[in-house]
Amino acid sequence: MQTISTQSARSLRNLYFVRTLFQLVWAAGVLSTVLSHPAIAAILLILYPLWDVACTIYDLNTSGQTGNTRTSQIVNAVLGSAAALAIALTVFSHAAYSIAAFGAWALGAGLLQLAAGLIRRKQLGGQWAMILSGAQSSAAGIAFILGGLAGKFHAKDMGGYAIFGALYFLIGGILLSRKLTRAPQ
Repeated sequence: MQTISTQSARSLRNLYFVRTLFQLVWAAGVLSTVLSHPAIAAILLILYPLWDVACTIYDLNTSGQTGNTRTSQIVNAVLGSAAALAIALTVFSHAAYSIAAFGAWALGAGLLQLAAGLIRRKQLGGQWAMILSGAQSSAAGIAFILGGLAGKFHAKDMGGYAIFGALYFLIGGILLSRKLTRAPQ
């Protein structure tokens, strides 16, 4: 069983806490602007997968991961970039397509997060919050695709998605903090 270094675990924990804060702020931004300033909400919708790409790149550079985890993170970064482009191309002209594009990204990113959580569980222990988050993101992605194309989901629904993600990242960060305080220094 491969383990990751204490420094990598600290970097991952810190990333989880930063992601928690960002996602809560992002959700508040979307929820507060979607009706009064839809253009701002649309831009926020484009930025969300790009934020995920930035976090993935940070994680790639700090975790020292190899093999399947690294490959899934690279695929996730490409997927997030493609999603941001698809959302940008559709959000102002075909909102339903932008929600579906967000959903396709959430589905793919969720499956990759689920896989990474399972791999990291062997390396770090725990990771159930990331596993659940990946599963929920995948299910939400399917709902966003179907609901977006049917006109039943809107940008405001992404706010709730981000809040749940923030909760999972917070739990993951707390669990890693507990593990780090128990680890030999």
